[in-house]
Amino acid sequence: MYDFSNKTIIITGASGGIGSALARALDARGANLVLADINFDGLTSSASDLISKPLLIKCDITNRVEVKGLVESAMSQFSGIDILINNAGIIRPALFEHCSYENIDAQMNVNFMGAVNCSKEVATVMIPMKRGHIVTLSSLAGIVPETYSSIYTASKFALRGFFLTLGIELRKHNINVSTIFPDSVNTPMLKYEAAHGGSPLTFLGNAQNPDKIVQAVIRAIEKNRPEIYVPISTGIFSKIVMCWPWLVTKLWPLLEKMGEKNKKTYQARK
Repeated sequence: MYDFSNKTIIITGASGGIGSALARALDARGANLVLADINFDGLTSSASDLISKPLLIKCDITNRVEVKGLVESAMSQFSGIDILINNAGIIRPALFEHCSYENIDAQMNVNFMGAVNCSKEVATVMIPMKRGHIVTLSSLAGIVPETYSSIYTASKFALRGFFLTLGIELRKHNINVSTIFPDSVNTPMLKYEAAHGGSPLTFLGNAQNPDKIVQAVIRAIEKNRPEIYVPISTGIFSKIVMCWPWLVTKLWPLLEKMGEKNKKTYQARK
């Protein structure tokens, strides 16, 4: 079992949803937390439930100067960084023909480049230490296409390629790299998708509790898994179907119809 006590952990996107759940779980395990988000009020709310006092940093992960400041602040406070959890992400659902360049850039910059920026700065600290773990929250949209969210899908596909490669490159420095691929999770982002034309495919199954994703993150760290799918069954289906891209084009209209029905049920409950 991995001993989280006194380990310094940076969590991006820590103002709510999965980020808050991660903070609570790791705080209970005795970790030193550095919580980062562009929404500082949300960080304050997340910190109010914790046993220990975390370091709160307002940080735009698309701004490399701010990311560098985040890592420097963590080092100044705790003299090391053991784990980075790239959790921050956004989605702006739309058919590609209706996507604005602003929303295209925002999703690619936050979801992909934000994780790259944070990993780059943290790696400069971990490499001399010869230890560390970088965990990234992706999505099953990083394995299979999610209609009405082509740019979001592209950003998540990019994360998979980058972090698989990074894991191979950093192994010689005793630094581990893991990526988590959750199906839909009951968070403010999911509610946003439901209200703003989100993909019907997101609603094919029942939304998971954020604690399920927290468990996957902890398992990835303890077992040093390069990839974890939540739930496992959906991950297996996703990987199998992608062996035959032609099958995706045949199946997806049917799955969209099924998902649209579930989406309406979800909206009615909310």
